[in-house]
Amino acid sequence: MSLRFPQLLTQIEGLGESAARRAAEAARKLPVALRSIDEAQRIGRDELTNRIRRAGERWRGAHPTDEPVNVVFGLPPHPSRLNVIGADGSQILPDRHAPALYFLINIGSILIEQGTGSAPRTASEAGVFYDDADLYGDSGDLASPAWINGKRDVAEMETLARLAESCSGAPTLALLDNGLLLWLALQAGDQHRKAVDRLLAEYLQHLTRLRASGVAVAGLVDRPRSADVLALLALVLAPEPDPESSPAISPYRGLTDRALFAERLEPGQRSARFVDSSPVNRDFETVGHQIQFFYLNTGGAHNIARVEIPGWVAEDPKRLEWVHAGIIEQSKTTGGFPYPLVRAHELAVVTAADRQAFEAMIEQSLIRRGLRPRISQKAQTKRWTGARRRHRV
Repeated sequence: MSLRFPQLLTQIEGLGESAARRAAEAARKLPVALRSIDEAQRIGRDELTNRIRRAGERWRGAHPTDEPVNVVFGLPPHPSRLNVIGADGSQILPDRHAPALYFLINIGSILIEQGTGSAPRTASEAGVFYDDADLYGDSGDLASPAWINGKRDVAEMETLARLAESCSGAPTLALLDNGLLLWLALQAGDQHRKAVDRLLAEYLQHLTRLRASGVAVAGLVDRPRSADVLALLALVLAPEPDPESSPAISPYRGLTDRALFAERLEPGQRSARFVDSSPVNRDFETVGHQIQFFYLNTGGAHNIARVEIPGWVAEDPKRLEWVHAGIIEQSKTTGGFPYPLVRAHELAVVTAADRQAFEAMIEQSLIRRGLRPRISQKAQTKRWTGARRRHRV
């Protein structure tokens, strides 16, 4: 046993006390936030927009749309026929202690043709990246986890676009187990800007393919921790925000949008739509893919998900209904999370046994070419200690 649990008891008790204190503080703030959302609607969209402008460029929160901010939408009827596509990905990151440098991306997908009686179509497609251009890019640095995650996001979107184009114009909902904004574009510094811009352009191209195919696309964030709507509601309490103050200081700090909408939404209901204020969204908006979001009770008292959609879905009542009704229908058998995303994850995940078998194949390939595959001594000693071998001095 590596952890000495008696040493941690005091810290564990402190953690519990801190969690209880935060929960009590959030419970105190929640009624104020619930009143604020109705007050925000009374103030009106134009005044809220003026307050956002006065808050300055550093302010981050939700922008109102044409829907009243306090509105609650009931569950629309489900189409008699609706194709539902799910895609998810996983990856093996480069390991400098391994016999060879590479990274792997595996994408799982499923296409369910509801109303046809056809069996679901599933697939798992993996790609191995080992060329210098993939491993080092423009900067010469080894590919970072964030960069590889970005490539996985692009591959997921490409899979959705390809499957959507095979649906021959039938009503179709395409789902991702993530938000739709490519966060790599926000995380990358100037050093990697050109490479990130290429990935972003490819990602947006696949979104354009989805729009042209006539489908509805949505990204689902389970148990979201964001507080974008609460940031908007904070402007109700502070009509003249100080642009020089820290944007992290909020009367609702410690509270989440999820907690707010858990009190407002019954199973099957959704909130109003909002616009994400992230700087990345400006790149999306420039090419017609502004990202909006709403909160949805997917079933149960606290199953609140954040659902992200492009503007061209948000502004099309029929496609918006496919998103709303389709997610609820697909969540009925899985306790509040869409089944296509559950199955896509199962198809995408790379297990420890998969990785061991794959690395054995790599070692055999190296041996056939006269190379002696060796892991680093550090990796070897970790294998020993991971197996709980004892080395006495």
